[in-house]
Amino acid sequence: MTTMITRTRPRLRGWQLGFTAPLFFVLLATTILPVLYSLALALGGSDDDLAPRTPLSLDNVETVFSGGAVWDSLALVVVFLAGAMVGELALGVFTALVLDRYLPNRHGLRVLLLWPAVLPPIAVALVFRFILQGEIGLISYYLGQVGIDQEWLTQPVSAMAVIIAIDMWQFTPFVILLTLAALKTVPDDVLEASQLDGAGAVRTAWTVVLPIIKPALISIALLRFIDAVQVFPTIYVLTRGGPGSSTQLLTFYNFEVFFGQLNFGQGAAIAVFVVLFTIGCVALFMQFQRRAERV
Repeated sequence: MTTMITRTRPRLRGWQLGFTAPLFFVLLATTILPVLYSLALALGGSDDDLAPRTPLSLDNVETVFSGGAVWDSLALVVVFLAGAMVGELALGVFTALVLDRYLPNRHGLRVLLLWPAVLPPIAVALVFRFILQGEIGLISYYLGQVGIDQEWLTQPVSAMAVIIAIDMWQFTPFVILLTLAALKTVPDDVLEASQLDGAGAVRTAWTVVLPIIKPALISIALLRFIDAVQVFPTIYVLTRGGPGSSTQLLTFYNFEVFFGQLNFGQGAAIAVFVVLFTIGCVALFMQFQRRAERV
């Protein structure tokens, strides 16, 4: 005779709810209420003030999404994510595997890798702006000495490439550090069994190590996605969305509509769209992670 064991979910007691109340208050004040206000402004806002009005309508939403600018900005987001996030993950995971194998105990090197990620993005963008500035920038000057004249920030393709490269330079070390931490969870007996089977370093990494740390890698990708989809200071300092609108990603386009054109209702509609787009992508990442954990 078998007995069924049912697990009951623990309930929060009164004093426990008291300790969590500040968290809920901060979440309500900084996340839920602003989103609800943006939604009300999108459905009832005008260009006159920031007060939602009745009756509510879909005029702002239709105006925003009937044009092509918001979809062009979304396409640029996809291009940026495909370049920056994929590049950071590929380079970061590869570097972490090499460091873990050949420099397993160099803690000083790991601390050194962290410093680009803690720099303010706007300061990094200013430094690269001067480095790439016309004929007086450091990189532009030396390339000009060998006959390569490139206006990095005035051509659509090169401007986007610069923004992607800066993001990779700053946040690839962050991916390396998190991947190194994930590699510490790989059991030693699994690695020893792989070596006894005659598997080399590349095969072991591909067939043994990476499948084990796959849930952690998805979490790292999720963190980088959340940061990358909100990229703003680099674009604001380097290109202001130009040349033309070739680097006008979704968040910068939202800024231009709301603060540049003072179209408050349309800007709120774009903001709500950014939130929904991010939530949808985060839900997909979490679904992939759950599948990876089950496997």
